[in-house]
Amino acid sequence: MKRIFILISLLLTASLAGGYEYRMPVNIQSSTNPAVLMPGDEAILSIQMQNGAAAYGVGKDAGVSSLSSNILLSTPINHTFLQGTPELEVIEPYHYDLGMIGPNDQITVFYKIRARENVSTGTMLLDFSVLGGYDMITIKRNIPIKVDSSAVSMAIIDSTSSSSSSPTSPPTRRTVNLNVANPRENTLNAVTIVPSAQGLRFSPERYYIGTMDPDEVFTISFGVEYTNPETSARNPAVISFVAEFKNGDNWHQSEPYLATYIPPR
Repeated sequence: MKRIFILISLLLTASLAGGYEYRMPVNIQSSTNPAVLMPGDEAILSIQMQNGAAAYGVGKDAGVSSLSSNILLSTPINHTFLQGTPELEVIEPYHYDLGMIGPNDQITVFYKIRARENVSTGTMLLDFSVLGGYDMITIKRNIPIKVDSSAVSMAIIDSTSSSSSSPTSPPTRRTVNLNVANPRENTLNAVTIVPSAQGLRFSPERYYIGTMDPDEVFTISFGVEYTNPETSARNPAVISFVAEFKNGDNWHQSEPYLATYIPPR
């Protein structure tokens, strides 16, 4: 009787192992924050691994004998590895002993990645591998990482003069209207436009826009006047507009947008 029990146990174990060897049902998805990196950015890459099989032994492609019919199994995940490239650095590429994924459950692993300053614009692929299952099966996937060097863009629309307090005096103040756009595929935060020019005073000194969604455009206005109207009011000036913003947790500053300021007449 004892031999019969041992024989049945061995048959059950073999049938379960055979089912696992046939397919380790781990579905892999990924996302990054920020969704699109800029050169020099650090990002958090989240990789979700889900056990997509609720039961073994059900259906014609189960790959196991009838002894394992309707038996629920969990998938052990021994370790994962994310390999970097010359353009994308992976910080701490290994995760070990992640435990078991039950049927239809998932485990999320997090990696910190860094885009190098010389990274190209486009979609990069990182090699990701999972070692798991009772038979130590390795699953490999390509993880896409998007990179875009585009920054906040700006363009002057028009400007209008403001009247002075005296009807006989020429206007001394002009309002400059500026279009600010986010050309990127992802949201930017803490967007601030900072103007500067020698001999000019701006109101406000900085214009805080805040969050900008992809392809969103804001129209903002600055009051502009000369700090010394008596000596400078007849001379055009060059205004530099710079955008400061965050992509994820990374601060950036755009290249200066230069515009010629014509004083009011």
